[in-house]
Amino acid sequence: MFIEERKSRGHVYLWLTHKGRVNGKSVRLFSVYLGPKEAFIEHIDDIKRSIKPETKIYTYDFGLPVVLMKMVQRLDLINIINECTTKRAQGLSVGHYIVLATLQRCIKPQSKVHIRKWFHSTYLQQFFPEITTYLDSMAYTNHYPYLTEDAIEQIETRLVEKLHTEFKVELKELFFDPTNFFTYTNPRRDNQTLFGHGHSKEGRHTLNLVNFSLVCTRDGGIPIMHCTYSGGTHDAAHFKKQYPKILARLKKLRIEAPTVILVFDKGNISPEVFQALDESGVLWVCSVRPSSHKDLAALTSDEFPMFELPNQKTIGVLEKERPMFSKEAIEKSSVPEYKNPARRLIIQYNPERAKWNGKNLITKLQARIDTINDFFKGADQRLARPQKFPKWKNKVAVEKKIRKIITEQGKEHYLKYITYDVKSIQSSTDDDLQVQYEIGLKKDALESHLKTLGKSYFMTNHPTLTGAEIIWLYRQQFTVEHAFRYLKSPDSLRIRPMWVHTNESVRGYILTCVLGLLLLTLTVREVREAFPEYGFSTILELLSEIEVAEIKFSGSNRTIRKLVEISPDAKKLADFYRLEQAL
Repeated sequence: MFIEERKSRGHVYLWLTHKGRVNGKSVRLFSVYLGPKEAFIEHIDDIKRSIKPETKIYTYDFGLPVVLMKMVQRLDLINIINECTTKRAQGLSVGHYIVLATLQRCIKPQSKVHIRKWFHSTYLQQFFPEITTYLDSMAYTNHYPYLTEDAIEQIETRLVEKLHTEFKVELKELFFDPTNFFTYTNPRRDNQTLFGHGHSKEGRHTLNLVNFSLVCTRDGGIPIMHCTYSGGTHDAAHFKKQYPKILARLKKLRIEAPTVILVFDKGNISPEVFQALDESGVLWVCSVRPSSHKDLAALTSDEFPMFELPNQKTIGVLEKERPMFSKEAIEKSSVPEYKNPARRLIIQYNPERAKWNGKNLITKLQARIDTINDFFKGADQRLARPQKFPKWKNKVAVEKKIRKIITEQGKEHYLKYITYDVKSIQSSTDDDLQVQYEIGLKKDALESHLKTLGKSYFMTNHPTLTGAEIIWLYRQQFTVEHAFRYLKSPDSLRIRPMWVHTNESVRGYILTCVLGLLLLTLTVREVREAFPEYGFSTILELLSEIEVAEIKFSGSNRTIRKLVEISPDAKKLADFYRLEQAL
């Protein structure tokens, strides 16, 4: 096939000609008229571009942004936020700003200084109106005040209704737990009341803390309620204030109190809370401190009937009836008239925990013995220091020192399991007295004690669940603990460190983190129904792997979008969410 020139009346015309052999002779099979040669020369550059066009290729984060945005649309999150806040129609709405911040925390958590650059690197541009207003940290500083405590409560209530109706999330078993995170903020104004000092759960005791609590469902670990409050506030004091809000939230959702089981840990209990629990009719399960039932400390493993949990682990379970608080504890509380009825006390014996506790105890006891031996170094454990330190010629002084090392840091009970004997002997080389000691473990006492380890205690007012079922339910508390782990992870939501300072900004910032947790846990819950072998981190990694390439042709409006090559596992999720249809 070739281009053929033909002359006619002084002009040259171009034909596209194709020749072939027929019966051994070369013949013209067909010719197609192309036009005058002059016209082709005038438009030669355009023709070249059409044959080999210049292109620009862009790549965008696609999988995770699109899946999360679909979740936002199903929740109607933007409209819910807008309807619960009071900003007038001007530029981007509060809902748009908060959803963008939420998605950024899920996909690439970083400072709001970079949010515009991040936004343009994702496929989210297709879901948002053109952003002509400013999009930076100052924009969020100006919009966080719209998220008042009442507005946040309304937003969460509306979202829980959606979870209950649209996603069929079960609200029968709820887990409550508080935590805190450190900040680098030093409050300089009276209105910065959310910062305070206290026990940092991350070990940063010199920094100011912000506390917040979560209520999560057992079904998927979905956060349905949170509260931001002053750092340093005791857990039990916060639960007294938060529990009525949990009840009010359930009432708004028309969920009957007796159908809900509330699970919380021993740090939140108080007589006031249990009086309110009794009056509300809510069923509950909580852990209690071993020190509140010292008479049961002597129970040994032989006294526990063994049961198998759903995860195939074996535990021992005993059940007794006990009041929740001592008479003295009730008298000290603000509700001395509380009746304090008997509760179901579930005692768990965990063989694995007992083994670990025993090994840990022996290690610590041996460390005390090694410390003593290091202090009194000498051949055959004979004290070599008397020549330099006359104090150690005294038997009483040596005994006092040994006892002090054993009981350091309040470990007086270590004396039950370590035996020592100090003797004064005559030196073979002179008339001075020398001191010799022997030290070791009391094997009989230690073995008896090891049989009592591995116990933990739970209380409940649930009338029908067995002891093993109560323990298994409490073990699901890991759902809210995992939620805190995701919030504090540097790879997912990264709630800390926090660089906002006012109360309004802190509440708004934490709301975006909790909403991010909501979107991620809903996504993971949905994917795991189809692919139970994938975990939280794996699902996020696979969705993050999915990118789209956009090819634009110069000189035309033509655009091609294609998914880049991805792994087979990522392809499963792309097909599951039908992501190619979103292009």
